[in-house]
Amino acid sequence: MNKRNKLADAVFEGGGVKGIAFCGALKVMEDSGYSWRNIAGTSAGSIVAALLAVGYTADDIKILMEELDYRKIMDRRLGSAMNLAFYKGLYKGDYIREWLEEKLYLKMKDKLGDRKSVKFKDLLINGEEGILLKNPRYKRKYKLHIIATDLTRGRILILPEDIEYYGIDPNELDVSLAVRMSISIPMYFEPVILKDYRGKYYIVDGGVMSNFPVWLFDTEGDPEWPTIGFRLLDFKKAGKNHKITNIFNYFSALVETVLKNDINLEVTRMDNLRTIDINNLGVKATDFKISDEKIQELYLSGENSAIEFLNDWEYNYTTYVQLRKRLRLTQI
Repeated sequence: MNKRNKLADAVFEGGGVKGIAFCGALKVMEDSGYSWRNIAGTSAGSIVAALLAVGYTADDIKILMEELDYRKIMDRRLGSAMNLAFYKGLYKGDYIREWLEEKLYLKMKDKLGDRKSVKFKDLLINGEEGILLKNPRYKRKYKLHIIATDLTRGRILILPEDIEYYGIDPNELDVSLAVRMSISIPMYFEPVILKDYRGKYYIVDGGVMSNFPVWLFDTEGDPEWPTIGFRLLDFKKAGKNHKITNIFNYFSALVETVLKNDINLEVTRMDNLRTIDINNLGVKATDFKISDEKIQELYLSGENSAIEFLNDWEYNYTTYVQLRKRLRLTQI
């Protein structure tokens, strides 16, 4: 890695209200000279990724996250049972989408003309070449990629490209809608429903299929620049069982399990070498009543984790590249 050119791709894990911790880690990385080429995120990580992609800095995002009224996220249509029965989720999810759409617009309004929403065509990287996942369908020309899940088809969605299946031009997809799809935590938020002549498709949280897509920007051969993952972990509860005694902690256990489903399946030793593991301090993904004090603690946790990551980064990245080469040789 060229020390004079600290360019990297950034991938953000899901984690609900704990996303403020990413801001602390981002602040340290930015202060160390890093800038971001391609950005991806799942669930709450997609919110941070989208804000970063339109040009907000870590300091900017911290302010936005502190101003966000987390209690308004709990925007119900009806009572809990009725909402679940009729809409398949406790909350509408409208508030968070409208909030994000406003923030994206404010950053890019000079480039949008009469439009009020930021679309993926506004996030094209000029002169970008290459593909994602060795598949020409995924042209790596968008600065931002969002992960969601098509529950109807049981498939991961890499947005914006995969929206084409539903008859929508990827360039015309609203970024706020893609994020709204990705944050649709099952049972908590209503799924986004897409319709065409074939029927209905229920789109839910990207964490159902891949909560930490750190693999997304991997290429054949040695990478031109590294991918750095931002991941949230509960250091104290690692490996412990959920205590399930009622319907509420049942749902909580369900969400926590879904959002960490691929940590042991997808994150190999190589991926750990390029990941900033942030202590989430035991905060639940759906703690929408989180205190201001806890928000600040999460931010500081992100800062401390990034500092620790950078202490070993040069060695770890060299090791990562060597392991990649060794893996390729065994596959020939």
